[in-house]
Amino acid sequence: MAYHLCIELSAAIVPPTGDEGDNYIIHVQFHGSARDEYTVVYEKLERSLLTEYLKQRDGPDFHQKLMKLTFNITPEEDATSFCRSVLERGIFCRQRVYFFLGHSDDQLKKKSCYLMSASHENIHVLLAQFGDFLAERNLGKRARKIGMLFSTLNKPLSLAATEYKVQPDIKRGVFRSYTFTDGCGFMSPEFSSEVQRIFELDYQPSAVQVRYRGIEGMLALKEDLTEVKVQFHNSMQKFVTPTSFPGRRKRDPENEVDVTPDENIPDFVDVVDYSRPYVSGYLDTRMIMLLADAGVSTEHLEELQSGYHELLENMCKNTASDEYFLRLRGEVQFLKDIQESGVDGRVKKHLKLLRKQELDEMMEAAYTRILVPRSRVVFAVCDPYGKLKHGECYFRPTIPDDDTDFTAAEKIVVARSPCYHPGDVRVLKLTHEKPGYENWGTDLIPSGIEAPCDYAPTIATKIREASAKSVSYLSAKFRRGHRSRHLNYREQMLRYFATFSDEIPKRIEGEYMKCATAAGPSSKECRQLSKMLYQAANFTEDTATLQKELEQMNEAVNKLLLRSGPITGSSRQPVTSSSGSLSGSRRTGCEIWEEIDNKAKYFVGRMQRMKSVV
Repeated sequence: MAYHLCIELSAAIVPPTGDEGDNYIIHVQFHGSARDEYTVVYEKLERSLLTEYLKQRDGPDFHQKLMKLTFNITPEEDATSFCRSVLERGIFCRQRVYFFLGHSDDQLKKKSCYLMSASHENIHVLLAQFGDFLAERNLGKRARKIGMLFSTLNKPLSLAATEYKVQPDIKRGVFRSYTFTDGCGFMSPEFSSEVQRIFELDYQPSAVQVRYRGIEGMLALKEDLTEVKVQFHNSMQKFVTPTSFPGRRKRDPENEVDVTPDENIPDFVDVVDYSRPYVSGYLDTRMIMLLADAGVSTEHLEELQSGYHELLENMCKNTASDEYFLRLRGEVQFLKDIQESGVDGRVKKHLKLLRKQELDEMMEAAYTRILVPRSRVVFAVCDPYGKLKHGECYFRPTIPDDDTDFTAAEKIVVARSPCYHPGDVRVLKLTHEKPGYENWGTDLIPSGIEAPCDYAPTIATKIREASAKSVSYLSAKFRRGHRSRHLNYREQMLRYFATFSDEIPKRIEGEYMKCATAAGPSSKECRQLSKMLYQAANFTEDTATLQKELEQMNEAVNKLLLRSGPITGSSRQPVTSSSGSLSGSRRTGCEIWEEIDNKAKYFVGRMQRMKSVV
């Protein structure tokens, strides 16, 4: 066994005084691999399912057992090697020894994790109280499931075992089975009202994103759900917490650990997000690619961009532009303030902040980011009543009283975010009146379940970065001598964190953008690359296999770039649906998104120069 790494805690470093209930832990930030290349600070410990459990089990001083590490080291190879060495050795600080505990999904991307003053055996037993994670052989999926324990709590609501049920998913299909309720359950009006109360909303949300122990996903409002507050589906259950079986002792013979259901595990559901009635949508480069490829006219896309840039430029110069932007943003209170008192100092300060945010987000999105006036960002959920037909959806957005275009519309364009595949953009038939949906909010789209809804844009489709490092080469250093199998699994998770990289998804996306520029997003190569992106995000394909396939795709894309000429509209097929296709003139080449990118970059630069002059 190697010596532990000693971390010096300066006498000048003292935990700050926060609000009652706040806890602070040591955060060690490594910015190099030399002996003293680190800083130590106290950081507020974010509440999570695991911290709430430890607080209940161990008392108010539970946080003394925890420590946070972050590895801000380049190049990546040095970070991987140093991180692995530190975690294998363990940390000695404050007369305690700390070992690797785990991390959330977000922490993984930042190379940050928690350590705990406990043995590897005790850490394994601690995690086993929440679920049988070792049953998941895929390390990426296992890390994501364990990461749910470390995810920061947003707004917890009490949910007793008698107030929910877990039922089988709704499935259809003849030659292939489709899960129409994948990742989606239902909530009662009572539960929706509780969400409204804790967030102090002036409306009852129609959809919420939740986590409950090993369950996560969307809940849609179901007016006739009265016997329980929440109805989950099996597809939402990522792992089963032993407390789901009260009074029973569970033994895992393979992993040599007894698990007794623990009453200290909190019985709350965390509301991660909720549907909002007025959030306008933005186009990015990939959406523009797919819309242009689907037949949306070049002139329309360019007009959207020009109008957006003109509006931002005129903000804080004339009241009409200020009011129009606030109207697009749904900022009703500020509109009332302008009507009553004009654009005073407080309103002007808010407008300048909004414009700065728009420009900052343009830069973060690599410049192409276009606000679409008649659009909404909404949750898409399955139809809770089974009344919608294939290709049909119900949508009732919040719109100004003088805007009658939507009420006369018969079709609606929906797109995933992010989107890569032509099937991510679809046209659905719009129904305005449907008995039973009157009380639904203006913040989501239910779609029909009579036929496969693989096009339905759901929150579960959000791309998450996947590990690009194969774990097949991991050594058996911890296996010397007789060791229980679950300690080897702990070693696997430690090494997975140390070797994690998002290299493969980034490389796939790079190849996708090159291919889309040369042959369009509908090309065979782009379709295959979009499939690889989803595989990497959902860990449905081995990393080594993706690496090999990516090398083959790289050769194919390079050949395509060499032989490709101007892309003509005649080589494209528009996106279609059961309700029809997108209309508009055909684009004449891939120049459309390149020109839009260049215009956006020039606009941001000009706005920044104007700011520096002022």
